[in-house]
This record gives sequence, structure tokens and C-alpha cells, in this order.
Amino acid sequence: MGSKKLHKIHLKIWTVVIVFECLLWLQGIPAAQANDTPDYTEFSLEDLMEMNVVYGASKIKQKAKEAPASITIISREEIKTYGYRTMAEVLASLRGFYVTYDRNYYYIGVRGLGVPGDLSSRILVLVDGIRTNEGSVGGVMTGNGFPVDIDLIDRIEVIRGPASSLYGTNAMLGIINVVTREGYKINGVEVQGGLSSFGGRTVRITGGLETESGLDLLLSGTLGQIDGQDHYIEEFDYPDYNNGVFEDGDKEKWNNLFGKAIYKDFTFEMMYGWRYKQNPMAPVGVIFNDNSAKTQDTQWSLSSLYKHELPGKIDFAAQLFYQHFKWDGEWPYDFDYEGNPLDYADPYVDDFRGDKITGTIDMTKRLKGDHVIAVGMEYVNNMQMDMSARDLKPYWLWYDFKQAPENWGVYALTELHLTKGVLLNLALRHDEYTTFGSTNNPRLALVTEPIRGTVLKALYGTAFRAPNGYEISAEEAGGQLEYTPEEITTYELIWEQTLGRGYSTSVSAYHYDYKSLDNDEPDDPDLLPEEWMNDDIESTGLEFEVVRQARQGVTGRLSYSYNKSEDRLYNPLYGESKASPHMVKLNVSHPIHGPQTRVGLEFQYNSKRQTIMRGWAGEHYLVNLSLLNNSLINGLEVRGSVYNLLNEPVSHPGTMGEYQDLIWQDGRSYRLYLTITK
Repeated sequence: MGSKKLHKIHLKIWTVVIVFECLLWLQGIPAAQANDTPDYTEFSLEDLMEMNVVYGASKIKQKAKEAPASITIISREEIKTYGYRTMAEVLASLRGFYVTYDRNYYYIGVRGLGVPGDLSSRILVLVDGIRTNEGSVGGVMTGNGFPVDIDLIDRIEVIRGPASSLYGTNAMLGIINVVTREGYKINGVEVQGGLSSFGGRTVRITGGLETESGLDLLLSGTLGQIDGQDHYIEEFDYPDYNNGVFEDGDKEKWNNLFGKAIYKDFTFEMMYGWRYKQNPMAPVGVIFNDNSAKTQDTQWSLSSLYKHELPGKIDFAAQLFYQHFKWDGEWPYDFDYEGNPLDYADPYVDDFRGDKITGTIDMTKRLKGDHVIAVGMEYVNNMQMDMSARDLKPYWLWYDFKQAPENWGVYALTELHLTKGVLLNLALRHDEYTTFGSTNNPRLALVTEPIRGTVLKALYGTAFRAPNGYEISAEEAGGQLEYTPEEITTYELIWEQTLGRGYSTSVSAYHYDYKSLDNDEPDDPDLLPEEWMNDDIESTGLEFEVVRQARQGVTGRLSYSYNKSEDRLYNPLYGESKASPHMVKLNVSHPIHGPQTRVGLEFQYNSKRQTIMRGWAGEHYLVNLSLLNNSLINGLEVRGSVYNLLNEPVSHPGTMGEYQDLIWQDGRSYRLYLTITK
């Protein structure tokens, strides 16, 4: 390593250290004494264990230490302290997770798996237990198009590892279970306004209450817009292409509407999200510097949930859920469907339409000895799953595909407390699809606590992702192919240790065997490597994390993740982008002159990352700084953030269908949000 590069690394590390020391100085606590001064308001071990309760790991409420997974819980206070505005920003701060942004969508990867351009379809995202992955492509929006405003979230359960044994498709790499706020916690009206760099502005109005009869109501609406910025793209740096500058083509608009009503055993929810985004990257063939290239996403849903305790102390839950999804894309080309050149822009328009209804039933019985038995079933009817694409000038229909697949699944789970401190968690789910047939996915977890505060977990599981509507389209596939689902088999060992004074650590070692969609046409090892299409990946890794939770004082987490992902057949010219082998994440929150003002410091290091075209996105250091204050005026909350404080150049791998091997991200930017509660 050259001396200049080493000096640059040292400078950035010392910048983070100095900022943290300044935080300690502002609090009036010398850094050398910070660990020696007892904080009598810290959580006790029992407090921490009782607070860290999750639902998503086993569809039952259980302590995180007993859950069959490696889990992170993000609280509402953390979201505010670190100034997060999207789910993608939250997930990017967590160990093992990485994010790719191509100036249109965010794509989430976990533990070395996650293809830029896959719309995060290998992660299941739930809102209050409701599936938000849409039906046609199985993806989920994690940017501004997420159907719930980030400030309506009470907590986020991040559950790593396979969960198809309970949830079926999409739950390959993990589950994100978003728990929203309830009306009684607001008990009034919140009005929020925000400004950010690049012409960003948002407004949110939220009302919540609980009536004397016990009816809990929440209703919220959000409007947002970002004017965007001009982009220089090196691959288009020619006079005929405006010297590589794409002007006025980065605008984004969005709005959300969310409502929830809870009365006794019934819960009703409504979610609506709409997002419009111009695409300044000019994918292959699209006219450069033409700002008519854009996408629009619309998603809305209605759900009803009934929960009741049946005779025999059986917990019963039944849910009915309707989801509508619409995607529209427009791409200007200067040639027609036969390849003839045009002296005007011919819009290529493609769209997806989906309507889906889902019904679920879950029953849980707690037995003597704290054993648990749970069973459940799910039925999904994709009433509409339409996809079409066409040129408009002159008109040409490329494809018009309609289908209405169905699927159903049943599962069983048992949690056995074999002896004191030894727990066995077993789950199995069977799924039937009209498109490809059946699949079975088990999970086995042994959890032990040999001594108080020391938890050991051994996990095994399989999971799948069903072929989505786009993949099974005969027109897109060039002839009907008999696809089988993506599959993954995972092995993981976890050591969780409580240290006292609010500190805890965790170490995870894992090995994933991943197999992509199989159309019964396997790669031939006798072909040239340049002709191989990757379908199998082995991912092995190690994660270490230190967390501090406390009622007051310094809180935060520090993690290191190592990952090695390898293709079964390596194509030297083209293939899936991998994760950074080394990632370091640091989040530190510190009060300043009392608990009403907190500073949040975030540091992320990502080593170089291989791209789809087998190039490299360079390593980068990202520092974000946020301030949260609740004491200036009664009922006023002020949040301000500087993102990419050091103005570090950051690049992400390009996605399939783009000229660019690297997509450059924003430099230093600013955000300011004011919230009034009355």
C-alpha cells in the first residue's frame, strides 16, 4: 500500500476519532474516564432481555436470545437519532447488509448475495406482519417508494437467514418486519416539514388517538419531491452526447398514505404509495440526455386481521389481505422496432399490473413446560398479473402476457425446552404452485444458554424464491421454459454474550449454498468460460458486533463483516456483482447537556467490490453526522444531518442493461426536518 493511500486512510480514521472525542468533551466527560464512570440508569440484564422481544423469527413472541436467527432490532429513537429517511439507509448501517443504488432503485444484498437490479426480491419485507413484496416481480421498494413513511415506524426487526419454513417465497436471505406506531402513542397531531440538498422537500401530517371505547386510530399522509442534479457520465463524454452531462433528468416525486384502526380483536390497515423517478443513466439504447426516461410505481393494499384466544388457550389469528401493484416505464429510442434509425424519439413503454388476494390462518398453543406448537396455512390468488411492452411511434407490440397463478402453503412449528437453558426449534413448510409444482423447506435450530448471559445457536435451513411473473413469461423467455425456484441451503453458528453495563457482543459464522432459477439447461463445463452463465454461488462469512444499550449516556454498535462469495462456474467477462469482502459499521449516539439533545455519528467502511462487468468499485469510507433536539420549544423536534460528511467519492456497481460499470453516488449533502406535535 502506497504512503499517500495509507496517509489518506489514517486521516479519515482520525477524523472519526476526533469527532467522537468532541462529543465526549461536549458532554463534559473526559474520554479516558468514560468507561470508568458508572451510569446507574443503565438497563439491567433482565431489562435488556425483556425489551428485546421479536415476533417475525417464529411467528410467535419470543426473546431475541431464544429466536432461531441472528437478529438486530432498530428502534424509533435510533431512526431519529441517525437521521434515516429510507429503509435502504437503515439497512445499509447493519452488519452483513449492503446497498446498491443505480439512480432509479435501491437493491439490498445480504451476506454476499443480492444482485443489483433484482429489486430486493430475495428478502421478505413485512409491515405489521403484512407482506409488501409485490406479486409480479416479487420486489419491494426500500427508497422513497416504501409504502410507509419512515417516521411512522416504531421498530424494525431484522432477522437474518432463511425463513421459507414459515413464510414461503422471498424469505431466502432474511426478513425485515416493520412494526408501525399506534394512535395512542401520538395522541394528537404531528406536522413535519423537511428540506434537503438537491431541491428536496417533504411534508407529513399524522393524527392519532385512542377513544374511551378502546378504538385506536392512526392516519398519516406524506408528500415529497427532489429536483435532483445534473450528472456527468464518463461513458458518454462525446460532443454528440452533451460531453457526458445529463441535464435535468433526476427528478423524484412520491406520496404515501397510511391508516390503521385497532379495536379489541380486530386490526385494519391501509397502505398507499406512489413514486415517480426520472432515470439519468440512459440504459443500453436509450437516448442520452432525454429526460423523458422515467418509471412510476404505485402500490396500495387493504388488510384485516382478527386475533382471539380460543378455548384451551389457543392463540388464533386470521388475516385477509388485498394488494394492487402497478409499474410503468418509458424509454426514448432513436430507432424503430426493426432497428431503422429515426430522427425523433420513439417511446418504448412497458408496464406491469397486479392484483393479489392473500388469506392466512395461524394457531399457536403454549404447553406446560413453556413448549410451543404452531400451525398455519396461506392461500394466494394472483387475480391479475399482466405484463406488456410496446413502441408508440410507430406502434409495435413486443409482448402482452397475462396470467393468474395461485399458490398455497401449510407449515408447522414446534419449540421445545429440552432442559433448562436448552431449546430446540423445528419448522417445516410445504408449498404448492400452479407454475412449477411443490417445494418443502425445513428449519432446525438448537439454542443453548450454558451460563447466564452466554447464548449459543446452531442453525440449519433451506429457503426458496418462486419464479416471478416476468421470469415465467413465455414471450420474454423466448419459448416456455420449465423453471424451478431459486433455492438456498444455510448453516450458521452464533455466539451471543452479555457483558454487563449495557454491553453485549455477537459472533456469527455462516455458509450459504445458493442455486439460481433452473430451466433444465445447465451450464456445460466444456464451454468457454466466457459462455458460462452463473447459477450456483457459495457464500461463507464471519460477523462480529459489539452493542451498547442504555437508558442514558452513550449507545451504539460496532460491527465487522467478512464475506467470500464464489461462483460455481466463473465467467471472467460477466457475472453477478458480489459484496465487499470487508465491511466495518459504527453507530454512536451521545447526549449533549441532557437527554433532550443527541448527536448521532455513523461510519461505514466498504472494501472494493466486484462489478457485473468484472471491474471493481473502489473501497470507500462514509461518515454521516446527525443532531436531534427536543428542548428548544415545547412540542418542537429538530433534526439535522450531514450525509457523507467528508465528501468521499463513492461508487456502486452498475446493474444489468446499463453502459456504466460504476454508478457514482452523492457527495456531501444536508437535511433538516422540523416536527411539531400538538
